[in-house]
Amino acid sequence: MCEMLNIFVPLPRPVMGPPVRGLRFLTSGEIQKDFAARYGRTGGVILTGASAQGCLCGFEDWNAFYETARDLFDRNAIESMSALRFWSGDRYELAERVVDPDDPERCPPLEPGELVVLRTLPAERRRHRQLLRALVARVGSPATLHMKHGAELHGTLVAFDEESEVGTIGDRTFVAAQVLSIEPAA
Repeated sequence: MCEMLNIFVPLPRPVMGPPVRGLRFLTSGEIQKDFAARYGRTGGVILTGASAQGCLCGFEDWNAFYETARDLFDRNAIESMSALRFWSGDRYELAERVVDPDDPERCPPLEPGELVVLRTLPAERRRHRQLLRALVARVGSPATLHMKHGAELHGTLVAFDEESEVGTIGDRTFVAAQVLSIEPAA
C-alpha cells in the first residue's frame, strides 16, 4: 500500500513547470475513486503526484507541493484547483477544506482523505486575515495600531474578538476593518 496524491486542474491540458525538489505531476498513475467521481467529468484533468521512487511514501516536503500549486496558478491563470492525499486503494468520505496557497501561514500538510481546495484569494483579504491573527496574538501586550485614516492608537491591546472583529486598545474601541497594521509598542 502506497501513499498517493492527486490534483485536479480545471483545464484539459495545463501548462506544467519543472519538478519542485523532486515532486512532479503526471497524467498517468492511480487516481483515487472518490476523487475521480467528483472531478472526472468536469472538463479538467486529474494528475498524479510522484517523487523519485514513484509514490509519495515518506514525502514530507509540503512546501514543494504549495510551490508547485502557485506555479500552476501562475502558468495557467486559474483561480482554484483541488488535491487529495490518499492511501492506494482506499475509499474516503471527502471532507473539504479551502486553502489559499499564497498564505504560507495557512499551508499545512495535506491529511489522507482530506479534499483540499486551493483557491487564491485577493491580496486584501489575505492581508486582513493576517491582521486578525496578529491582533489575536498581541492581546495583553503593548501595541501601536496604525489606522487607515492616518491616526495611531497606542497602548495595551486589552481585548480583541476575532469573530466580531472588535477590540480595545487602552480605553479606545476599534474595528479591525479600520486598522492598516499593528506593531509592538517600542
